[in-house]
Amino acid sequence: MECRMNGAEAARGLPWEGHVGREADREVLRAGERAGNVVAIAFIIFFVALLLYLQGRGYIFSEEFNELDAVLFYGSILFGIIPNVVRAVTARRNLGRLFDIIGSLIFIIVAAYFLTNFHFNFDNLYLILPDGIQDSFQWFNNAVFRVLLEIAMVITALSVVYSSVMYVLVRNELRRRASAVRGQAL
Repeated sequence: MECRMNGAEAARGLPWEGHVGREADREVLRAGERAGNVVAIAFIIFFVALLLYLQGRGYIFSEEFNELDAVLFYGSILFGIIPNVVRAVTARRNLGRLFDIIGSLIFIIVAAYFLTNFHFNFDNLYLILPDGIQDSFQWFNNAVFRVLLEIAMVITALSVVYSSVMYVLVRNELRRRASAVRGQAL
């Protein structure tokens, strides 16, 4: 006799079952949450504009920073708009999670590229700050940025694993609930 279980059935009785259920309960976003995603889109656009401003002033990037680097760097940041648009338009949290996963994978690939082709220059970034606090930020240089980028890659990789598992389990739970509702309607 063959025993088959779907992901929702396999998750039953496991420690994260309650968490999956709570996530499924929160699947549909309220108006305030959807508005928060629109604010996040505006923040991403503002952040890219700030980076472009700093780039135009000769900060952040070295002379080796080229068009490919720009596409990868700014493209990976601007991709962050997509999960927010998906959540704002569809009001579905789990569908947005799928695009968050894709964006995180893009970030990992782009970060790995920039660690091997380090076209940044943070050594003098502190000079854009007011004179009174510049000395407090002289420690932030290329070496510190590399370490922070490596830490961000590790955290993002762990987040991808967690988000992927949650995406599948919540999707299966939502499907199970929908089929139970259809079954009751018959």
